[in-house]
Amino acid sequence: MFQKRNLLLIMLTFVLLFTFSVGCNGDKEVGEEPGEEELALEEGTYEGSSYGHNAEIEVEVTIEDEDISDIEVLSHEESEILTDPVFEEIIPAIVENNNTNVDSISGATVTSLALVSAVEDALKEAGAEEYFEGEMVEVDSASEIADSTYDVVVVGGGGAGLVSAIEAKSQGADVVLLEKMPYLGGNTLVSGGEFNAPNTWVQENPDIDDSVDQFVEDTLEGGDYEADEDLVQTLAENVTEDAEWMKDYVGVEFVDDYLMHFGGHEVPRALYPIGGSGLELISSLEERALDDEIPIKFNTEAKELLTDEDGRVVGVKVEDHEGEIANIEAEDGVIMATGGFGANIDMTQKYNPDIDDRYNTTNVPGATGEGILMAKEIGADLVDMEFIQTYPTCNTQTGHLSYVADTRFDGAILVNQEGERFVEELDRRDVISEAILDQTGSVAYLMWDNHIKENSNMDNYMTEFENLKETDQIIKADSIEEAAEFFEIDVDELKNTVEQYNEYVKQGEDEDFNRRGDLLELKEGPYYIQEVAPAIHHTMGGIKINEEAQVIDTEGEIIEGLYAAGEITGGIHGNNRLGGNAIADLIVFGRIAGDNVSK
Repeated sequence: MFQKRNLLLIMLTFVLLFTFSVGCNGDKEVGEEPGEEELALEEGTYEGSSYGHNAEIEVEVTIEDEDISDIEVLSHEESEILTDPVFEEIIPAIVENNNTNVDSISGATVTSLALVSAVEDALKEAGAEEYFEGEMVEVDSASEIADSTYDVVVVGGGGAGLVSAIEAKSQGADVVLLEKMPYLGGNTLVSGGEFNAPNTWVQENPDIDDSVDQFVEDTLEGGDYEADEDLVQTLAENVTEDAEWMKDYVGVEFVDDYLMHFGGHEVPRALYPIGGSGLELISSLEERALDDEIPIKFNTEAKELLTDEDGRVVGVKVEDHEGEIANIEAEDGVIMATGGFGANIDMTQKYNPDIDDRYNTTNVPGATGEGILMAKEIGADLVDMEFIQTYPTCNTQTGHLSYVADTRFDGAILVNQEGERFVEELDRRDVISEAILDQTGSVAYLMWDNHIKENSNMDNYMTEFENLKETDQIIKADSIEEAAEFFEIDVDELKNTVEQYNEYVKQGEDEDFNRRGDLLELKEGPYYIQEVAPAIHHTMGGIKINEEAQVIDTEGEIIEGLYAAGEITGGIHGNNRLGGNAIADLIVFGRIAGDNVSK
Protein backbone atom coordinates (compact mmCIF):
# COMPACT_ATOMS: atom_id res chain seq x y z
CA MET A 1 0.00 0.00 0.00
CA PHE A 2 2.74 2.42 0.99
CA GLN A 3 4.75 1.76 -2.16
CA LYS A 4 1.69 2.26 -4.35
CA ARG A 5 0.85 5.53 -2.62
CA ASN A 6 4.47 6.69 -2.83
CA LEU A 7 4.60 5.90 -6.54
CA LEU A 8 1.32 7.71 -7.07
CA LEU A 9 2.57 10.83 -5.34
CA ILE A 10 5.77 10.78 -7.36
CA MET A 11 3.70 10.61 -10.55
CA LEU A 12 1.42 13.37 -9.28
CA THR A 13 4.45 15.55 -8.63
CA PHE A 14 5.22 15.62 -12.34
CA VAL A 15 1.62 16.10 -13.41
CA LEU A 16 0.42 18.52 -10.77
CA LEU A 17 3.32 20.76 -9.75
CA PHE A 18 2.69 22.94 -12.79
CA THR A 19 -1.09 23.14 -12.39
CA PHE A 20 -2.95 25.41 -10.04
CA SER A 21 -6.11 24.78 -8.01
CA VAL A 22 -6.28 21.05 -8.70
CA GLY A 23 -8.97 19.30 -6.65
CA CYS A 24 -8.64 16.01 -4.80
CA ASN A 25 -12.15 14.71 -5.44
CA GLY A 26 -11.98 11.00 -6.18
CA ASP A 27 -14.59 10.00 -8.77
CA LYS A 28 -16.78 13.05 -8.22
CA GLU A 29 -16.80 16.01 -10.56
CA VAL A 30 -16.38 19.56 -9.23
CA GLY A 31 -19.80 20.95 -8.37
CA GLU A 32 -21.55 17.56 -8.03
CA GLU A 33 -24.15 17.49 -5.30
CA PRO A 34 -23.37 15.68 -2.03
CA GLY A 35 -24.30 12.04 -1.86
CA GLU A 36 -27.26 10.74 0.11
CA GLU A 37 -25.53 7.85 1.85
CA GLU A 38 -24.84 7.77 5.59
CA LEU A 39 -21.16 7.33 6.48
CA ALA A 40 -21.85 6.18 10.04
CA LEU A 41 -18.54 7.30 11.55
CA GLU A 42 -17.84 6.11 15.06
CA GLU A 43 -16.95 8.67 17.69
CA GLY A 44 -13.34 8.78 18.84
CA THR A 45 -9.88 9.78 17.68
CA TYR A 46 -8.21 8.05 14.76
CA GLU A 47 -4.76 8.28 13.23
CA GLY A 48 -3.88 8.26 9.55
CA SER A 49 -0.85 8.93 7.40
CA SER A 50 0.24 9.56 3.85
CA TYR A 51 3.55 10.34 2.15
CA GLY A 52 4.45 13.95 1.35
CA HIS A 53 7.56 15.41 -0.26
CA ASN A 54 9.96 14.06 2.33
CA ALA A 55 8.26 11.61 4.66
CA GLU A 56 4.94 10.56 6.18
CA ILE A 57 2.44 13.22 7.25
CA GLU A 58 0.69 11.77 10.31
CA VAL A 59 -2.61 13.19 11.55
CA GLU A 60 -5.11 12.57 14.31
CA VAL A 61 -8.77 13.06 13.40
CA THR A 62 -11.47 13.45 16.05
CA ILE A 63 -15.04 12.36 15.27
CA GLU A 64 -18.02 13.67 17.28
CA ASP A 65 -21.67 13.04 16.31
CA GLU A 66 -20.46 11.45 13.08
CA ASP A 67 -18.75 14.70 12.03
CA ILE A 68 -15.10 15.70 11.86
CA SER A 69 -14.60 17.98 14.84
CA ASP A 70 -10.82 18.36 14.89
CA ILE A 71 -7.67 17.50 12.91
CA GLU A 72 -4.22 17.61 14.46
CA VAL A 73 -0.98 17.09 12.55
CA LEU A 74 1.10 14.76 14.71
CA SER A 75 4.28 14.74 12.64
CA HIS A 76 5.67 15.71 9.26
CA GLU A 77 8.98 16.48 7.59
CA GLU A 78 7.72 19.05 5.06
CA SER A 79 9.16 22.55 4.90
CA GLU A 80 7.25 24.83 7.29
CA ILE A 81 7.27 27.52 4.61
CA LEU A 82 5.17 25.16 2.47
CA THR A 83 3.04 23.60 5.20
CA ASP A 84 1.91 26.86 6.80
CA PRO A 85 -0.57 27.77 4.01
CA VAL A 86 -1.55 24.12 3.51
CA PHE A 87 -2.31 23.31 7.14
CA GLU A 88 -3.80 26.72 7.93
CA GLU A 89 -6.21 26.65 4.99
CA ILE A 90 -7.06 23.03 4.26
CA ILE A 91 -7.59 21.75 7.82
CA PRO A 92 -10.26 24.37 8.71
CA ALA A 93 -11.91 23.81 5.32
CA ILE A 94 -12.22 20.07 5.96
CA VAL A 95 -13.55 20.54 9.52
CA GLU A 96 -15.98 23.34 8.66
CA ASN A 97 -17.45 21.50 5.67
CA ASN A 98 -17.08 17.93 6.97
CA ASN A 99 -15.64 17.16 3.55
CA THR A 100 -12.23 16.12 2.23
CA ASN A 101 -13.04 17.21 -1.32
CA VAL A 102 -11.01 20.42 -1.13
CA ASP A 103 -8.79 22.48 -3.38
CA SER A 104 -5.06 21.96 -3.31
CA ILE A 105 -2.86 24.92 -2.42
CA SER A 106 -1.19 26.16 -5.58
CA GLY A 107 2.48 25.25 -5.67
CA ALA A 108 2.13 22.91 -2.69
CA THR A 109 0.08 20.25 -4.42
CA VAL A 110 1.96 17.20 -3.13
CA THR A 111 1.79 18.38 0.48
CA SER A 112 -1.91 19.23 0.03
CA LEU A 113 -2.71 15.81 -1.42
CA ALA A 114 -0.74 14.06 1.31
CA LEU A 115 -2.59 15.93 4.07
CA VAL A 116 -5.99 15.10 2.56
CA SER A 117 -4.97 11.48 2.00
CA ALA A 118 -3.80 11.18 5.62
CA VAL A 119 -7.18 12.48 6.85
CA GLU A 120 -8.99 10.02 4.60
CA ASP A 121 -6.77 7.22 5.95
CA ALA A 122 -7.94 8.10 9.45
CA LEU A 123 -11.57 8.25 8.31
CA LYS A 124 -11.33 4.68 7.09
CA GLU A 125 -10.28 3.69 10.60
CA ALA A 126 -13.40 5.49 11.82
CA GLY A 127 -15.59 3.29 9.65
CA ALA A 128 -15.94 5.27 6.43
CA GLU A 129 -16.24 2.86 3.53
CA GLU A 130 -15.98 5.79 1.12
CA TYR A 131 -14.25 9.11 1.31
CA PHE A 132 -16.35 12.17 2.10
CA GLU A 133 -17.62 13.28 -1.28
CA GLY A 134 -19.51 16.40 -2.18
CA GLU A 135 -19.24 19.79 -3.77
CA MET A 136 -15.69 21.07 -4.09
CA VAL A 137 -14.65 23.19 -1.10
CA GLU A 138 -12.87 26.33 -2.20
CA VAL A 139 -9.66 27.18 -0.34
CA ASP A 140 -8.96 30.90 -0.29
CA SER A 141 -5.44 31.81 0.78
CA ALA A 142 -5.20 35.00 -1.28
CA SER A 143 -4.21 38.36 0.10
CA GLU A 144 -6.57 41.26 -0.46
CA ILE A 145 -5.52 43.48 -3.35
CA ALA A 146 -6.67 46.93 -4.37
CA ASP A 147 -5.36 49.91 -6.31
CA SER A 148 -2.65 51.39 -4.11
CA THR A 149 0.60 53.35 -4.10
CA TYR A 150 3.96 52.64 -2.48
CA ASP A 151 7.46 54.05 -2.87
CA VAL A 152 8.83 50.69 -4.03
CA VAL A 153 7.11 47.63 -5.44
CA VAL A 154 9.10 44.37 -5.31
CA VAL A 155 7.81 41.58 -7.54
CA GLY A 156 8.81 38.12 -6.32
CA GLY A 157 9.15 36.70 -2.82
CA GLY A 158 12.22 34.52 -3.24
CA GLY A 159 15.65 35.32 -1.88
CA ALA A 160 16.31 38.24 -4.23
CA GLY A 161 12.92 39.83 -3.63
CA LEU A 162 13.17 39.56 0.14
CA VAL A 163 16.71 40.98 0.19
CA SER A 164 15.64 43.85 -2.10
CA ALA A 165 12.59 44.68 -0.01
CA ILE A 166 14.48 44.59 3.28
CA GLU A 167 17.25 46.81 1.93
CA ALA A 168 14.81 49.34 0.43
CA LYS A 169 12.89 49.45 3.71
CA SER A 170 16.10 50.03 5.64
CA GLN A 171 16.68 53.10 3.45
CA GLY A 172 13.33 54.52 4.53
CA ALA A 173 11.16 53.48 1.59
CA ASP A 174 7.53 52.40 1.87
CA VAL A 175 7.74 48.91 0.32
CA VAL A 176 5.29 46.21 -0.75
CA LEU A 177 6.28 42.66 -1.78
CA LEU A 178 4.17 40.77 -4.33
CA GLU A 179 4.34 36.96 -4.55
CA LYS A 180 2.26 34.86 -6.95
CA MET A 181 2.56 31.70 -4.82
CA PRO A 182 0.93 31.23 -1.39
CA TYR A 183 4.34 31.05 0.28
CA LEU A 184 7.76 32.70 0.13
CA GLY A 185 11.06 31.26 -1.00
CA GLY A 186 11.26 30.62 -4.72
CA ASN A 187 14.21 28.50 -5.78
CA THR A 188 16.18 29.78 -2.79
CA LEU A 189 13.91 27.71 -0.56
CA VAL A 190 14.87 24.44 -2.29
CA SER A 191 18.55 25.30 -2.61
CA GLY A 192 21.31 24.23 -0.27
CA GLY A 193 21.56 27.84 0.90
CA GLU A 194 25.35 27.90 0.63
CA PHE A 195 27.04 30.83 -1.07
CA ASN A 196 30.57 31.83 -1.98
CA ALA A 197 32.46 34.78 -0.55
CA PRO A 198 36.22 35.41 -0.35
CA ASN A 199 38.03 36.28 2.88
CA THR A 200 35.14 35.65 5.28
CA TRP A 201 35.31 35.01 9.00
CA VAL A 202 35.15 31.27 8.31
CA GLN A 203 38.06 31.28 5.88
CA GLU A 204 40.21 32.87 8.56
CA ASN A 205 39.90 29.75 10.71
CA PRO A 206 41.63 27.27 8.35
CA ASP A 207 43.80 30.08 6.96
CA ILE A 208 42.73 29.62 3.33
CA ASP A 209 44.50 31.79 0.79
CA ASP A 210 41.70 33.49 -1.13
CA SER A 211 41.04 36.87 -2.75
CA VAL A 212 38.52 38.92 -4.70
CA ASP A 213 40.68 38.47 -7.80
CA GLN A 214 40.65 34.68 -7.42
CA PHE A 215 36.87 34.73 -6.99
CA VAL A 216 36.53 36.78 -10.19
CA GLU A 217 38.84 34.48 -12.14
CA ASP A 218 37.09 31.31 -10.97
CA THR A 219 33.68 32.73 -11.89
CA LEU A 220 34.76 33.98 -15.31
CA GLU A 221 36.60 30.78 -16.14
CA GLY A 222 33.69 28.68 -14.87
CA GLY A 223 31.39 30.46 -17.33
CA ASP A 224 33.85 30.16 -20.22
CA TYR A 225 34.46 33.92 -20.08
CA GLU A 226 30.96 34.59 -21.41
CA ALA A 227 29.92 36.60 -18.35
CA ASP A 228 29.84 40.39 -18.06
CA GLU A 229 33.15 41.13 -16.31
CA ASP A 230 31.83 44.31 -14.68
CA LEU A 231 28.95 42.40 -13.08
CA VAL A 232 31.29 39.65 -11.88
CA GLN A 233 33.64 42.24 -10.39
CA THR A 234 30.69 43.87 -8.60
CA LEU A 235 29.64 40.48 -7.26
CA ALA A 236 33.10 39.64 -5.95
CA GLU A 237 33.74 43.03 -4.38
CA ASN A 238 30.46 43.16 -2.45
CA VAL A 239 29.62 39.61 -1.42
CA THR A 240 31.82 39.40 1.68
CA GLU A 241 30.32 42.54 3.18
CA ASP A 242 26.86 41.28 2.25
CA ALA A 243 27.57 37.95 3.94
CA GLU A 244 28.20 39.90 7.14
CA TRP A 245 24.89 41.72 6.54
CA MET A 246 23.07 38.41 6.19
CA LYS A 247 24.62 37.20 9.44
CA ASP A 248 24.33 40.35 11.54
CA TYR A 249 21.30 42.23 10.17
CA VAL A 250 19.11 39.46 8.75
CA GLY A 251 20.08 36.94 11.42
CA VAL A 252 21.09 33.96 9.29
CA GLU A 253 23.09 31.44 11.30
CA PHE A 254 26.11 29.83 9.64
CA VAL A 255 28.36 26.95 10.61
CA ASP A 256 31.51 28.73 11.72
CA ASP A 257 34.01 25.93 11.16
CA TYR A 258 32.92 24.48 7.81
CA LEU A 259 33.15 25.61 4.18
CA MET A 260 31.84 23.83 1.09
CA HIS A 261 34.20 23.45 -1.85
CA PHE A 262 32.02 23.63 -4.95
CA GLY A 263 33.27 22.49 -8.33
CA GLY A 264 35.18 25.07 -10.35
CA HIS A 265 36.49 26.97 -7.32
CA GLU A 266 40.17 26.85 -6.55
CA VAL A 267 39.57 26.98 -2.80
CA PRO A 268 36.65 26.24 -0.44
CA ARG A 269 34.76 29.51 0.09
CA ALA A 270 31.05 28.67 0.40
CA LEU A 271 29.43 29.65 3.70
CA TYR A 272 27.16 26.92 5.05
CA PRO A 273 23.89 27.88 6.80
CA ILE A 274 22.65 25.97 9.83
CA GLY A 275 20.66 22.99 8.58
CA GLY A 276 22.31 23.03 5.17
CA SER A 277 19.33 24.30 3.17
CA GLY A 278 17.71 27.47 1.87
CA LEU A 279 15.08 27.21 4.60
CA GLU A 280 17.45 28.94 7.04
CA LEU A 281 17.90 31.85 4.63
CA ILE A 282 14.22 32.26 3.72
CA SER A 283 13.01 31.84 7.32
CA SER A 284 15.45 34.51 8.52
CA LEU A 285 14.62 36.86 5.64
CA GLU A 286 10.89 36.42 6.23
CA GLU A 287 11.27 37.16 9.94
CA ARG A 288 13.30 40.28 9.15
CA ALA A 289 10.70 41.45 6.61
CA LEU A 290 7.87 40.92 9.10
CA ASP A 291 9.81 42.74 11.81
CA ASP A 292 10.27 45.60 9.34
CA GLU A 293 6.48 45.58 8.74
CA ILE A 294 6.82 45.02 5.00
CA PRO A 295 3.40 44.02 3.62
CA ILE A 296 3.52 40.76 1.62
CA LYS A 297 0.75 40.04 -0.90
CA PHE A 298 0.44 36.30 -1.56
CA ASN A 299 -1.32 34.72 -4.55
CA THR A 300 -0.80 38.04 -6.31
CA GLU A 301 0.62 37.65 -9.80
CA ALA A 302 2.18 40.53 -11.72
CA LYS A 303 0.67 40.68 -15.20
CA GLU A 304 2.06 43.87 -16.70
CA LEU A 305 4.58 46.62 -15.98
CA LEU A 306 2.97 50.07 -16.03
CA THR A 307 4.82 52.96 -17.69
CA ASP A 308 4.20 56.68 -18.08
CA GLU A 309 4.38 58.71 -21.28
CA ASP A 310 8.18 58.91 -20.99
CA GLY A 311 8.59 55.14 -20.68
CA ARG A 312 9.41 55.22 -16.97
CA VAL A 313 8.12 52.23 -15.00
CA VAL A 314 5.57 53.51 -12.50
CA GLY A 315 3.91 50.38 -11.21
CA VAL A 316 2.56 46.89 -11.78
CA LYS A 317 -0.82 45.52 -12.84
CA VAL A 318 -1.59 42.46 -10.72
CA GLU A 319 -4.19 39.70 -10.59
CA ASP A 320 -5.19 37.45 -7.73
CA HIS A 321 -6.19 33.79 -8.13
CA GLU A 322 -9.86 34.73 -8.43
CA GLY A 323 -9.20 37.05 -11.35
CA GLU A 324 -9.42 40.35 -9.47
CA ILE A 325 -7.24 43.06 -11.04
CA ALA A 326 -5.48 45.99 -9.34
CA ASN A 327 -2.81 48.54 -10.18
CA ILE A 328 -0.02 48.85 -7.62
CA GLU A 329 1.80 52.11 -8.29
CA ALA A 330 5.46 52.76 -7.41
CA GLU A 331 6.65 56.31 -6.74
CA ASP A 332 10.35 55.42 -6.83
CA GLY A 333 10.51 52.24 -8.86
CA VAL A 334 9.82 48.54 -9.35
CA ILE A 335 12.27 45.73 -8.58
CA MET A 336 11.74 42.55 -10.60
CA ALA A 337 12.85 39.46 -8.68
CA THR A 338 10.57 36.76 -10.11
CA GLY A 339 13.28 34.18 -10.73
CA GLY A 340 14.19 32.18 -13.80
CA PHE A 341 12.30 29.83 -16.10
CA GLY A 342 13.62 26.40 -15.17
CA ALA A 343 10.12 25.06 -14.48
CA ASN A 344 8.81 26.14 -17.90
CA ILE A 345 9.80 23.34 -20.28
CA ASP A 346 8.35 25.16 -23.31
CA MET A 347 10.49 28.18 -22.56
CA THR A 348 13.66 26.20 -21.86
CA GLN A 349 13.27 24.26 -25.09
CA LYS A 350 12.56 27.44 -27.03
CA TYR A 351 15.87 28.96 -26.01
CA ASN A 352 17.89 25.72 -25.81
CA PRO A 353 16.49 22.71 -27.70
CA ASP A 354 19.14 20.46 -26.11
CA ILE A 355 17.31 20.72 -22.79
CA ASP A 356 14.85 17.98 -23.63
CA ASP A 357 12.74 15.34 -21.90
CA ARG A 358 15.83 13.59 -20.55
CA TYR A 359 15.74 16.14 -17.75
CA ASN A 360 13.46 16.63 -14.76
CA THR A 361 13.75 19.93 -12.90
CA THR A 362 14.88 20.96 -9.43
CA ASN A 363 12.91 24.22 -9.73
CA VAL A 364 9.85 25.23 -7.75
CA PRO A 365 6.64 25.44 -9.82
CA GLY A 366 6.67 29.24 -9.76
CA ALA A 367 9.88 29.50 -11.82
CA THR A 368 8.13 29.96 -15.14
CA GLY A 369 9.72 33.11 -16.54
CA GLU A 370 6.75 35.53 -16.78
CA GLY A 371 8.78 38.34 -15.21
CA ILE A 372 11.38 38.09 -17.95
CA LEU A 373 8.69 38.29 -20.63
CA MET A 374 6.98 41.25 -18.94
CA ALA A 375 10.23 43.20 -18.96
CA LYS A 376 10.82 42.23 -22.58
CA GLU A 377 7.37 43.65 -23.46
CA ILE A 378 8.49 47.15 -22.46
CA GLY A 379 11.81 46.91 -24.29
CA ALA A 380 14.21 45.23 -21.83
CA ASP A 381 17.13 43.47 -23.44
CA LEU A 382 17.53 39.75 -22.75
CA VAL A 383 20.96 38.12 -22.62
CA ASP A 384 22.31 34.55 -22.45
CA MET A 385 18.87 32.96 -22.66
CA GLU A 386 20.29 29.80 -24.20
CA PHE A 387 22.54 29.18 -21.19
CA ILE A 388 20.56 26.71 -19.05
CA GLN A 389 22.32 24.74 -16.35
CA THR A 390 21.63 21.24 -15.12
CA TYR A 391 22.52 19.89 -11.69
CA PRO A 392 24.27 16.50 -11.92
CA THR A 393 23.23 14.65 -8.76
CA CYS A 394 19.46 14.74 -8.35
CA ASN A 395 16.67 12.37 -7.37
CA THR A 396 16.25 10.13 -10.41
CA GLN A 397 12.47 9.90 -9.98
CA THR A 398 11.40 13.42 -9.03
CA GLY A 399 14.29 15.61 -10.19
CA HIS A 400 14.53 17.15 -6.71
CA LEU A 401 17.95 18.40 -5.66
CA SER A 402 19.60 15.77 -3.47
CA TYR A 403 21.25 17.06 -0.32
CA VAL A 404 22.48 13.57 0.57
CA ALA A 405 24.49 13.68 -2.66
CA ASP A 406 26.46 16.62 -1.26
CA THR A 407 28.80 13.90 -0.02
CA ARG A 408 30.34 14.44 -3.48
CA PHE A 409 31.97 17.58 -2.08
CA ASP A 410 33.34 15.68 0.91
CA GLY A 411 35.05 12.76 -0.81
CA ALA A 412 32.46 10.53 -2.54
CA ILE A 413 33.29 9.24 -6.02
CA LEU A 414 31.12 8.88 -9.14
CA VAL A 415 31.05 5.58 -11.04
CA ASN A 416 28.95 4.12 -13.84
CA GLN A 417 27.14 0.80 -14.28
CA GLU A 418 30.45 -0.74 -15.34
CA GLY A 419 31.99 0.24 -11.99
CA GLU A 420 34.36 2.83 -13.47
CA ARG A 421 34.98 6.47 -12.66
CA PHE A 422 34.29 8.66 -15.69
CA VAL A 423 34.60 12.32 -14.62
CA GLU A 424 36.18 14.52 -11.97
CA GLU A 425 33.67 14.73 -9.13
CA LEU A 426 34.38 18.45 -8.57
CA ASP A 427 34.23 19.46 -12.22
CA ARG A 428 31.66 21.96 -13.46
CA ARG A 429 28.00 21.00 -13.21
CA ASP A 430 27.46 21.03 -16.96
CA VAL A 431 30.50 18.82 -17.55
CA ILE A 432 29.40 16.25 -14.97
CA SER A 433 25.78 16.32 -16.17
CA GLU A 434 26.72 15.61 -19.78
CA ALA A 435 29.13 12.91 -18.67
CA ILE A 436 26.37 11.19 -16.67
CA LEU A 437 23.96 11.26 -19.61
CA ASP A 438 26.63 9.51 -21.69
CA GLN A 439 26.72 6.56 -19.28
CA THR A 440 24.62 3.39 -19.38
CA GLY A 441 21.03 4.24 -18.51
CA SER A 442 21.89 7.97 -18.38
CA VAL A 443 22.51 7.64 -14.64
CA ALA A 444 25.52 7.49 -12.35
CA TYR A 445 26.26 6.07 -8.92
CA LEU A 446 27.74 8.14 -6.11
CA MET A 447 29.74 6.02 -3.68
CA TRP A 448 31.18 6.74 -0.24
CA ASP A 449 32.10 4.95 2.96
CA ASN A 450 31.54 5.59 6.65
CA HIS A 451 34.66 7.77 6.97
CA ILE A 452 33.46 10.09 4.20
CA LYS A 453 29.97 10.06 5.70
CA GLU A 454 31.38 11.23 9.03
CA ASN A 455 33.37 13.91 7.16
CA SER A 456 30.15 15.25 5.60
CA ASN A 457 26.89 16.86 6.74
CA MET A 458 24.83 13.85 5.71
CA ASP A 459 23.29 13.54 9.19
CA ASN A 460 21.34 16.73 8.43
CA TYR A 461 19.49 14.93 5.65
CA MET A 462 18.42 11.62 7.12
CA THR A 463 14.78 12.22 6.19
CA GLU A 464 15.80 12.44 2.55
CA PHE A 465 18.06 9.41 3.06
CA GLU A 466 15.13 7.32 4.30
CA ASN A 467 13.02 8.52 1.37
CA LEU A 468 15.76 7.49 -1.07
CA LYS A 469 15.94 4.08 0.59
CA GLU A 470 12.18 3.64 0.32
CA THR A 471 12.33 4.37 -3.41
CA ASP A 472 15.37 2.14 -4.03
CA GLN A 473 17.67 5.01 -4.96
CA ILE A 474 20.27 4.39 -2.25
CA ILE A 475 21.80 1.43 -0.47
CA LYS A 476 23.70 1.17 2.78
CA ALA A 477 25.65 -2.09 2.93
CA ASP A 478 28.36 -3.74 4.98
CA SER A 479 30.48 -4.54 1.93
CA ILE A 480 31.29 -3.12 -1.50
CA GLU A 481 30.00 -6.33 -3.05
CA GLU A 482 26.57 -6.02 -1.43
CA ALA A 483 26.25 -2.34 -2.35
CA ALA A 484 27.26 -2.95 -5.97
CA GLU A 485 24.93 -5.91 -6.44
CA PHE A 486 21.94 -3.83 -5.34
CA PHE A 487 22.34 -1.64 -8.44
CA GLU A 488 23.77 -4.41 -10.64
CA ILE A 489 27.09 -2.58 -10.89
CA ASP A 490 30.05 -4.66 -12.08
CA VAL A 491 31.40 -5.78 -8.70
CA ASP A 492 34.93 -6.76 -9.76
CA GLU A 493 35.48 -3.58 -11.72
CA LEU A 494 34.14 -1.43 -8.89
CA LYS A 495 36.49 -3.07 -6.41
CA ASN A 496 39.38 -2.42 -8.81
CA THR A 497 38.28 1.21 -9.16
CA VAL A 498 38.15 1.71 -5.41
CA GLU A 499 41.54 0.03 -4.94
CA GLN A 500 43.13 2.24 -7.59
CA TYR A 501 41.50 5.38 -6.20
CA ASN A 502 42.74 4.58 -2.70
CA GLU A 503 46.27 4.35 -4.09
CA TYR A 504 45.85 7.81 -5.60
CA VAL A 505 44.72 9.08 -2.20
CA LYS A 506 47.83 7.66 -0.54
CA GLN A 507 50.11 9.35 -3.07
CA GLY A 508 48.12 12.61 -2.85
CA GLU A 509 47.26 12.89 -6.56
CA ASP A 510 44.36 11.63 -8.66
CA GLU A 511 46.12 10.53 -11.85
CA ASP A 512 42.86 9.76 -13.70
CA PHE A 513 40.92 13.00 -13.29
CA ASN A 514 43.09 15.29 -11.14
CA ARG A 515 40.36 15.62 -8.54
CA ARG A 516 40.47 18.84 -6.55
CA GLY A 517 39.74 19.15 -2.85
CA ASP A 518 40.49 16.61 -0.15
CA LEU A 519 41.11 13.03 -1.27
CA LEU A 520 39.77 10.40 1.13
CA GLU A 521 40.08 6.62 0.96
CA LEU A 522 37.02 4.39 0.70
CA LYS A 523 37.89 1.56 3.04
CA GLU A 524 35.60 1.66 6.08
CA GLY A 525 32.14 0.11 6.08
CA PRO A 526 29.28 0.61 5.90
CA TYR A 527 29.38 1.62 2.25
CA TYR A 528 26.81 3.79 0.50
CA ILE A 529 25.85 3.97 -3.17
CA GLN A 530 23.26 6.44 -4.47
CA GLU A 531 21.76 6.47 -7.97
CA VAL A 532 21.79 10.02 -9.39
CA ALA A 533 20.86 11.83 -12.60
CA PRO A 534 20.95 15.45 -13.82
CA ALA A 535 17.97 17.84 -13.80
CA ILE A 536 17.35 21.41 -14.96
CA HIS A 537 18.61 23.62 -12.18
CA HIS A 538 19.37 27.23 -13.13
CA THR A 539 18.74 29.54 -16.06
CA MET A 540 21.73 31.85 -16.50
CA GLY A 541 19.95 34.07 -19.02
CA GLY A 542 17.49 36.84 -18.37
CA ILE A 543 17.06 40.59 -18.17
CA LYS A 544 20.16 42.66 -18.87
CA ILE A 545 21.23 44.86 -15.97
CA ASN A 546 24.17 47.14 -15.17
CA GLU A 547 26.26 47.24 -12.01
CA GLU A 548 23.58 49.37 -10.34
CA ALA A 549 20.94 46.65 -10.96
CA GLN A 550 19.14 48.95 -13.42
CA VAL A 551 17.44 47.25 -16.35
CA ILE A 552 18.90 47.97 -19.80
CA ASP A 553 16.80 48.14 -22.97
CA THR A 554 17.62 46.82 -26.44
CA GLU A 555 19.17 50.18 -27.37
CA GLY A 556 21.59 50.02 -24.45
CA GLU A 557 19.72 52.66 -22.44
CA ILE A 558 18.52 52.47 -18.83
CA ILE A 559 14.79 51.85 -18.36
CA GLU A 560 14.04 54.40 -15.67
CA GLY A 561 12.24 53.12 -12.60
CA LEU A 562 13.01 49.45 -13.28
CA TYR A 563 15.53 47.29 -11.40
CA ALA A 564 16.14 43.55 -11.31
CA ALA A 565 17.98 41.03 -9.15
CA GLY A 566 18.40 37.29 -8.85
CA GLU A 567 17.81 34.55 -11.39
CA ILE A 568 15.60 36.81 -13.50
CA THR A 569 18.78 38.58 -14.65
CA GLY A 570 21.39 37.46 -17.16
CA GLY A 571 25.07 38.09 -17.78
CA ILE A 572 26.50 37.33 -14.34
CA HIS A 573 27.40 33.66 -14.77
CA GLY A 574 28.22 33.20 -18.43
CA ASN A 575 27.29 29.83 -19.89
CA ASN A 576 27.75 27.97 -16.60
CA ARG A 577 27.06 29.06 -13.02
CA LEU A 578 29.46 27.79 -10.41
CA GLY A 579 27.90 26.19 -7.37
CA GLY A 580 27.38 28.64 -4.53
CA ASN A 581 27.25 31.70 -6.80
CA ALA A 582 23.45 31.96 -7.18
CA ILE A 583 22.79 32.96 -3.57
CA ALA A 584 25.79 35.28 -3.67
CA ASP A 585 24.35 36.88 -6.82
CA LEU A 586 20.86 37.44 -5.41
CA ILE A 587 22.16 38.90 -2.15
CA VAL A 588 24.59 41.33 -3.80
CA PHE A 589 22.31 42.61 -6.56
CA GLY A 590 19.24 42.43 -4.34
CA ARG A 591 20.88 44.85 -1.92
CA ILE A 592 22.12 47.05 -4.75
CA ALA A 593 18.62 47.20 -6.27
CA GLY A 594 16.99 47.94 -2.92
CA ASP A 595 19.50 50.66 -2.15
CA ASN A 596 19.44 52.38 -5.55
CA VAL A 597 15.66 52.37 -6.00
CA SER A 598 15.37 54.26 -2.72
CA LYS A 599 17.74 57.09 -3.63
